[in-house]
Amino acid sequence: MRPFIVGIGGCGGKLAEKFLKNLDVTILGASLGDNTTFGSITGMWLESDASETVSQNFFRPLSTSNNSFRPYYYIPHSVIGSDSKTSRIVHEKYGYDSLKQGFFRQAEYLKALFEIYEIDKDVRKAALEEYQFENPILRATWNKIRPYTTLAETKINGNGSDLSDGILFIVSLGGGTGTGFINPITKYIREERSAFPVFVLGVITEEGEDRQQHARESKRNLSAVISMNDLLTKKRETGVDGLILVDNQILVEKFGRDYSTINQFIYQSFKPLLAPRHYPGENPPSLAIRQHFLEMLDMPPILIPCYYRSGSKSSEQYLVKKALDEGKLFGCNPKKADNAIVFARGFVDSNRIIKALSDQIGLSKNRISIWRKLGDNLSNEITILLRNPYGEAGACNIKGSLENRIYRMIGMALGYIDEFRDEILEAGRPDVTNEAIENYFFGETGLKTKLRNVMVRLEQGKKPLFLDELKIFGALEPRDHASKYEELLESPANEEQIRSIVDRILKEKGLVKSIND
Repeated sequence: MRPFIVGIGGCGGKLAEKFLKNLDVTILGASLGDNTTFGSITGMWLESDASETVSQNFFRPLSTSNNSFRPYYYIPHSVIGSDSKTSRIVHEKYGYDSLKQGFFRQAEYLKALFEIYEIDKDVRKAALEEYQFENPILRATWNKIRPYTTLAETKINGNGSDLSDGILFIVSLGGGTGTGFINPITKYIREERSAFPVFVLGVITEEGEDRQQHARESKRNLSAVISMNDLLTKKRETGVDGLILVDNQILVEKFGRDYSTINQFIYQSFKPLLAPRHYPGENPPSLAIRQHFLEMLDMPPILIPCYYRSGSKSSEQYLVKKALDEGKLFGCNPKKADNAIVFARGFVDSNRIIKALSDQIGLSKNRISIWRKLGDNLSNEITILLRNPYGEAGACNIKGSLENRIYRMIGMALGYIDEFRDEILEAGRPDVTNEAIENYFFGETGLKTKLRNVMVRLEQGKKPLFLDELKIFGALEPRDHASKYEELLESPANEEQIRSIVDRILKEKGLVKSIND
């Protein structure tokens, strides 16, 4: 697996720096050649605040990269000119500024902005005339990513041997609107190759007030649950292939507020996955890993990493136990996992790891996959990705469980929605936008109702947690079609009515454009 790393926003950029740091010989901080990374991975940083790019010296402007790999940054909205007709239409009609700096906005900002480019014919027409694309911000960004992947039209080094076979987005889920980029860009990828692997590493900000951004915890939690709902409710092969969750609260308790050390630990935890020296016959492409992530699922799973590193003489049973007991990067109940994907470095036995994991969490051996990499002869390390390790009734009241963490986040998010309604419905915005935002948050089938339903599912121990994709400028897209089938069964035997209902069901499932097909 060789993913292209895309860090989004401040947290994403700092983490991406750890993944993309140069391991080659340098003189006075300057590399003697192209940037050489662990696992030979490449990547970039997407940032919306130009001032943030000035205060760092790791990423270079994209214009200086000349298609050879140097870790670079790109400001997505830079494609929009200050006198842009398209931007003016969006601002006058909806009140959104396409050039607004910074990712730390309301969580729904980019979500709404990119929906406008999707649904408004006048905006799309203006964008096509001005930029040759219906969504110039996303298209320009995707055009910067594609050349470094196996979807590239022209191979950078002539044979494509160094290209990435998947994408790993790294983003803070509680800091702003970074995730607003991921699903729309994924749509472009799916249009070119429906099964191209796209994964997300999402970091939940630690509890308490964000002193750097002076952000209320309840507002950050609202951003996080909106992000999770958006990422986890896209249909298979239309959205991402898995959301890997990390809870900064756990890492702050382990390392204090030393964020450089925290980011280094997160990176270290993914080394077994990214390591290049594979055991013979155990070099899985990202597509194979994607298939294990999604096996028997219709929606993206939550994946919880468990990591441990020990001396080279440590037994497989010891490694697995330590990873599960002490190495979880997000609280969860491993015994509730419905699948496990394991990556190991060192001289370890696959069968022993599978047996140890099966014995400790009660998971069937055929639900465990493992790939091994050669290590450094001094240590063995293991990364276990537990798929959907939750689903126990009442666990929302147990501290340290995934259910409890998300339950409390949703509770605080709902509190923010009620307390700061006037902040959500900004005065002075056009009526069309405030009406859409009000319906999205407070409508009969809006976010408040959906989040309360998620809390009930958490209390009852149901999977998955999030069911419905929610749009701001557009109709709700229900995930559960059972009610539609019940409507069909209970309706009178009228051919026209039945055709209409069946037509609607098939369209929603994406099977056909019309029943006549």
